[in-house]
Amino acid sequence: MEPDTHIDYSQKWFILAAVAVGIFLATIDGSIVNIALPTLVREFNQELAVVEWVVLVYLLTISTLILGVGRLADIIGKKVLYLVGIVVFTLSSMLCGLSQDVYILIMFRVVQAGGATIMMALGAASVTEAFPTNERGKALGINGLMVSLGVIIGPTIGGIILEGLSWHWLFFVNLPVGIVGIFMVARYVPQVKSGRKQQFDI
Repeated sequence: MEPDTHIDYSQKWFILAAVAVGIFLATIDGSIVNIALPTLVREFNQELAVVEWVVLVYLLTISTLILGVGRLADIIGKKVLYLVGIVVFTLSSMLCGLSQDVYILIMFRVVQAGGATIMMALGAASVTEAFPTNERGKALGINGLMVSLGVIIGPTIGGIILEGLSWHWLFFVNLPVGIVGIFMVARYVPQVKSGRKQQFDI
């Protein structure tokens, strides 16, 4: 396969770093709350069967929306949609942390998962476009590593936070990282949009 000489790859590592921030946030929030379920049961004075939805609704939302996000990105462009995803994720993380009712928390977890879905669906595609063909395997490997790290480290970070802080910080911890990610995506990720006219089939 001929190298893509017409594409500028000079920002490839910055693009990978920007995408990796979002991927890490999206995956770590799938597991960081697990260890806090007993705490949430006590804080909200609710049964475990209700509190478990704080975790379940996040995973169900991602599973439901992830296929459609890829199609939507082909229409409006990956950068714009990725920015929307990381902004939505960051803002909803703050709202999750501010929640005073378990049902409100579950609702904001749905919104947070919507942002996470966008980042997870577009991460690999953005990295693939950012690297030449002979380096894509390495770049995608690093991207996959961030997914694994997020899943593995989540419970550990959650435990450390709960040891010294309230459960609210399980979500507030996303804010500084998310803000950095927003600026990195805005600065480094290029806007690539399909030249063909496409429609989204709901």
